[in-house]
Amino acid sequence: MNNKKIFIQTNGKQYAGALLAKYALERNMKSEIIPVEIIDVDETPAFKALANKSYLRKNKEVVADPNDLQHFTLTRFMPPERMDFQGKAVVIDPDIFALSDINELFTTDMKGRAILACKKKDAWDTSVMLLDCAKLSHWKIETIIKELVEHRLDYNTLMTLSNEDSVGEIPRIWNSLDELHPETKMLHTTNRLTQPWRTGLPIDFTRNPLPKYLGVIPREPIYKLLGKYPTHYQKHPDENIENFFFKLAKDAFSEGVFTKEILEDEIKTGHLRKDFETKMQST
Repeated sequence: MNNKKIFIQTNGKQYAGALLAKYALERNMKSEIIPVEIIDVDETPAFKALANKSYLRKNKEVVADPNDLQHFTLTRFMPPERMDFQGKAVVIDPDIFALSDINELFTTDMKGRAILACKKKDAWDTSVMLLDCAKLSHWKIETIIKELVEHRLDYNTLMTLSNEDSVGEIPRIWNSLDELHPETKMLHTTNRLTQPWRTGLPIDFTRNPLPKYLGVIPREPIYKLLGKYPTHYQKHPDENIENFFFKLAKDAFSEGVFTKEILEDEIKTGHLRKDFETKMQST
C-alpha cells in the first residue's frame, strides 16, 4: 500500500467540483505523484444507516438529509480506515482547488500530532486535514454513524475535533476561505451561496437558521419581505476567483479530464449552471 494518499470527499451534487479538485491537485504535483481518491458518499453503504435519522448537532436534534448539498461531510473521517491505519493522508472538501504542490503539506512536521488542520475561531476547521493514520484507529465510520444515531456523539463535537487531544495547526494558506492571494496554496470556495459553478441555480442546501431579533422574532420572514433571502445561488463577489475556477475547468476540459459527456450530464441534472460551457470557453 502507498504510504501517502489524498482523499476528496463528495456526493453526486458536488462530483464535478471533486473532479476539478482532483485535476488541480494532480497537475501541481512536482516532486512526487501521490494517489488521489474521490470518496462519494452516495456510493458508501455505511451511510444508509444515517439517512433520514435524527442526530445531535450542537445538542439539538436534526434529521440527516441524504439530498443535502453537503451530506458528505462525515466522510472526512474515513481516510485512516481506507489506509488500513497506516501512513499519511490528506482529506479535502470537493470545493477546494490546489494552486501549489501538495507534497509540501505532506512534508510538514506534525510534531507527533495525529491531525493537522487550520484554526477557525475557537475550533478546528476539518475541511482540510493532514492525518497520521496510525494514530487514528478510533476513526471507524460505522462506529461514528452508530454513535451519532444513538445520540452518544454530537456532530459539532466531531466536526470541530473537540473530542481530539492530538491536533496541531497548519497555516490558513492551505485552506484559504474565498480569498485568493499570491501566497494561497489551496483555495476553498467555502460560501455555498456563491460557488462559481452554481450561479443562478435554485438553492438546494439546508440553511442554518438566522439568529432571531431580540432572541424572539424570526428573521427569515422579514428578510424574504425585504428581498434579502435569495432563492438562487449568487455570483461570486471576487471576479478573480470566478476566473480562476473557469480557467481551471477549461484546462481540464482541453485535457479530456472534464469531458463533454460529464459536462452535459451535470448541467442536465442541475449540478452545474446552465451557461457553464459558455462561461468556461470565454475565460
